[in-house]
Amino acid sequence: MRAQTGFSTRSRTARTETKGSGSGRPRDPKVHNDILKAASAILLEEGFRSLTMERLAARAGVGKTTVYRRWSSLSELVVDLLDEANNAWPMPQKECDSIEEDLRTLYRNWISGMNGPGKIIPMLIAESVQNEELASLLHKRFFLPRRHLAIARIERAKQRMEVPATIDSRTVIDLLMGRMWYRHLITGAKVRLEDEDKVVSVLLGGIKM
Repeated sequence: MRAQTGFSTRSRTARTETKGSGSGRPRDPKVHNDILKAASAILLEEGFRSLTMERLAARAGVGKTTVYRRWSSLSELVVDLLDEANNAWPMPQKECDSIEEDLRTLYRNWISGMNGPGKIIPMLIAESVQNEELASLLHKRFFLPRRHLAIARIERAKQRMEVPATIDSRTVIDLLMGRMWYRHLITGAKVRLEDEDKVVSVLLGGIKM
């Protein structure tokens, strides 16, 4: 049986170039997308441990060769799943005029993503507790880039002199995102859109002291 462990962080472009270097019939993008959808469904319904290449082929209704032709390992598949989640759940790009609107934008973005393409992330987090390679992949491929974009918003607020220059932007984001992930993963309490005013006002009260 081919190995399904060992998490690679090679980019999709690099892998596509490698796979596409030979001759043959072009791959059907619909099949590719259907397999990714099947992988997400397995994660959500059965958990990470059930996500094997054999189970994936059966769920997608394709042969194992079709799966291995696209992903030589489970790690490469997870990279594509994370890329798909990032593409379908982009961080806000529009710059805001105030830190209050920045915080509100990040809050709404998190709720929107977790109700959609981000649903697979908690399943990967759960497995990453005992899988250092997956934890590293999640950090580098998903959380770290998003964290940097969020922190940049607080840094711009400091440049606008909305908040003291001594404020630690990383801590502000930790407090905002930590609250949401804690409720979602630990307490099981819903992160509700109607709590936005309360959460933002508490954060602003501490930031602007």
